[in-house]
Amino acid sequence: MFKKTGHYRDGIYIFVDVEMPVYGIKGRKNYLVDSVFTFLAPKILEDLERENFVPDYLLLTHSHYDHLGSAPILRKRFPHMKIVASKRTAEILEKPRAIELIKALEKEAEQIFGEESPYEFEAFPVDITVGEGDRVEEFEVIETPGHTRCSVSFIFPEKRIIFVGDAAGVEEEGGYIRPQFLSSYSAYLDSLKKILRYSHLDLAMGHGGIFQGPEAEEFLKRSIRRTEEFRREIEELYKKTGDPEKVAELIYEKEYIGMGIKQPREAYMINLKAMIKAVLKESALA
Repeated sequence: MFKKTGHYRDGIYIFVDVEMPVYGIKGRKNYLVDSVFTFLAPKILEDLERENFVPDYLLLTHSHYDHLGSAPILRKRFPHMKIVASKRTAEILEKPRAIELIKALEKEAEQIFGEESPYEFEAFPVDITVGEGDRVEEFEVIETPGHTRCSVSFIFPEKRIIFVGDAAGVEEEGGYIRPQFLSSYSAYLDSLKKILRYSHLDLAMGHGGIFQGPEAEEFLKRSIRRTEEFRREIEELYKKTGDPEKVAELIYEKEYIGMGIKQPREAYMINLKAMIKAVLKESALA
C-alpha cells in the first residue's frame, strides 16, 4: 500500500496527510478528490501552492464533514473550480440542520486533533451533480451507496485508478478493517462487490492511502469478509443483550477505546449506532 504524501505516479498526488488525504490528479484538467476537515484548509492550500496545482474540479465522494470540510474555502480561493457530487450530496448541503451538524463535528475534531481553524464551515452549492454511468472530462462515475446514500466513486480510466471514499471501509493499523455501512448493510456489501469488479485499478481509499495492483483485489475481498463478520458480531451481541444501546457500548469499548481510534466520539457513535440499526433492520432479530 502506498502510504506517503506527495507524488504517487502519473500526475497523481496525495496532499495533506495519508490518513486524511486530498487526492490530486493532473491530466488535461486538474482534479481534487475530497477536501477533508475545514481546519486543514491552510495545509491543502500550502500543498497545492508547492506543487503549482490549480484545481479545475473538486470531486466529492460523499457528504460527510471529513470529506468536504474545506470545500467552501477552496471555492473562494479558486472561483473557477467546479464542485462535483451526487444529487443526494447536493440536497444534503441545502439543509440547515446538516450544515449545523457539520459545524459541530468540525469543532469536536479540532479539539481532538489539537487544532484551531481560522475558518468556519459554511454551506456551498454543487455545480455538477452526477450519478451512475456519467462521464465528465477524464473521469467516470459509479454509485456506491451503503456507507451513505449519497456515496459515489470516481474512476480515471487513463490513470488506472478508482477513488472510493469510505465505500470500501477503513483499514486501521495491523490490517484491522472497520466496515462503514451507515445507511444500508446490503447496499454496502453490493457496492463492495461492485468495486471489486474494478480491482484491476489502483484503489484510492478515503483514509489510509492507495492499494496498488493485486493488493487492491486482496483488500476488497478481506473487506467483504470483515463486513459479513461484523454483521454476525452485531447479531450475536444483540442476541445476548437484546439492547442496541448495549451492543454499541460493547463495540465502543472494544474498538474505539481498545484500539485508540482517533475520531470524534460523537461521530464514531453516530456511525456505530447507524450500522447496528442497519443490521437489525435487515435481520430477523429485530
